[in-house]
Amino acid sequence: MATAIREVGVWRQTRTLLLKNYLVKCRTKKSSVQEILFPLFFLFWLILISMMHPNKKYEEVPDMELNPMDKSILSNLILGFTPVTNITRDVMQKVSTDHLPNGIVSLRVYSVSYRKLGVSVFQVMHLEDFNEGALFSNLTEGPYPLIITIIMLALNSIFYVLLAVYLDQVIPGEFGLRRSSFYFLKPSYWSKSKRNYKELSEGSVSGNISFSEIVEPVSSEFIGKEAIRISAIQKTYRKKGENVEALRSLSFDIYEGQITALLGHSGTGKSTLMNILCGLCPPSDGFASVYGHRVSEIDEMFEARKMIGICPQLDIHFDVLTVEENLSILASIKGIPANNVIQEVQKVLLDLDMQAIKDNQAKKLSGGQKRKLSVGIAVLGNPKVLLLDEPTAGMDPCSRHIVWNLLKYRKANRVTVFSTHFMDEADILADRKAVISQGMLKCVGSSIFLKSKWGIGYRLSMYIDRCCATESLSSLVKQHIPAATLLQQNDQQLVYSLPFKDMDKFSGLFAALDTHSGLGVISYGVSMTTLEDVFLKLEVEAEIDQADYSVFTQQPPEEELHSKPFDEMEQSLLILSETKASLVNTMSVWKQQVFKIAKFHFLTLKRESKSVRSV
Repeated sequence: MATAIREVGVWRQTRTLLLKNYLVKCRTKKSSVQEILFPLFFLFWLILISMMHPNKKYEEVPDMELNPMDKSILSNLILGFTPVTNITRDVMQKVSTDHLPNGIVSLRVYSVSYRKLGVSVFQVMHLEDFNEGALFSNLTEGPYPLIITIIMLALNSIFYVLLAVYLDQVIPGEFGLRRSSFYFLKPSYWSKSKRNYKELSEGSVSGNISFSEIVEPVSSEFIGKEAIRISAIQKTYRKKGENVEALRSLSFDIYEGQITALLGHSGTGKSTLMNILCGLCPPSDGFASVYGHRVSEIDEMFEARKMIGICPQLDIHFDVLTVEENLSILASIKGIPANNVIQEVQKVLLDLDMQAIKDNQAKKLSGGQKRKLSVGIAVLGNPKVLLLDEPTAGMDPCSRHIVWNLLKYRKANRVTVFSTHFMDEADILADRKAVISQGMLKCVGSSIFLKSKWGIGYRLSMYIDRCCATESLSSLVKQHIPAATLLQQNDQQLVYSLPFKDMDKFSGLFAALDTHSGLGVISYGVSMTTLEDVFLKLEVEAEIDQADYSVFTQQPPEEELHSKPFDEMEQSLLILSETKASLVNTMSVWKQQVFKIAKFHFLTLKRESKSVRSV
């Protein structure tokens, strides 16, 4: 299916959301007594008012010009009453005789601009009492025509709509990009000229000397197909009064026609990078573009979103709607043509093997099925760019393979970026892997590049018998491969590490092992370094570079100790004595437990004393 840029209409999205709300309301069927009785009470009240206060038509009183009330005080004051009746004339007489001799009375008329709604209500009441009511024929009649109030209310509504749009652009909230305060005064906002940023030089991204050793060069067929360009991206959050760096000068390219995996432990910045690329949050510094559209510019990001499909960590769906209804509604919201929605939904259901559950409500799906639904929503419309944040989390092996096949099938002429904690998934599915640690890029390349660059080589595993001469066997191995190192030794197995550069010497070593049968070797085998070994090695190096060993000896802060139940902490301490891997003797463990429990008792008493003093 050809990839097309989606055109999203505001009216179509609004209509689709109204349909969604109607379906949700019909499915929930939970209307409170207030929701049922209030419309009935309001209708009864209107009927009662109309019956008790029928329209009355009064005889017209001819207008008469009133003389000034006190020429010596208010010689230029002109008072008018609307309407001029006997009652208003009596009010005029009362005011002039009782109050004006003692001073000036200020009659304050509320401005129409500040009391538009009130004036309109009184005008309608006047028309209802003295005429046939507010009709189109009499909107322009009277000293205060009702049409003026209607126009001012319309202008007032337009003003507040424009104000809401402006504040949404300037103060977007937790998610979204922020415009400058005077963005509407810039010529670039009105010109909407399309700018291309593909002239960003290769050297400014991955050709730098500091990155040449950790970034694998791509083949010639991918040169010029840099779909996503990331250069010196930084993201800093403010947390508890301190700046937390989620990304630190991250730079690499993502190519069209390839599947790229983001690897890293939790909290390393993978989701932050995804949010930046899809425009949910702006970068603190640096440059990133999607097919030439800068992600930090709202207008350009709006164009980029037309070709992006995203699957966030949290499942995005409407609980009370079925799987098919979720896909149909979100297909319309994403701008898929109305005549193609049904066909596209059926294709997604078939590709993800969800036809059997298409009529099930989303809230009744299992965790893996909800994840498949989120992936299906992301691939709706055949987007040119797919951003998937841990798409297979919680899926069973069969569902994972279905998603893998779908991504491989849609790989051509598209960009697919996904994050995962499964090393086998990244090794099998991704063409390039980007390892991120501590918010920094550690390496980018294929599995072979990562294993050869950061791996520990091949592993030679030999199963031995009781009569094995370990020293003689190690001497034989080092005789053929001097750089070999012994990794593991026990009564049944020996494991050696063989470097990649000595691959040409492996045949001689294997021939020698087959010849010297008296060394006690039962069997042997060679395996290559796994991607998980590379990942763990990079993580250890990152910890050493940061000089941060608190990961292994981290103690909870005092606030966490206070908030944690004491019985739970005491029980967890007592369990320490059952650990077989402990490096201290039983007496040391007992002393440590007693000391820690005493400390926790002291902190508990300290907390209680603070609470008593506060009372």
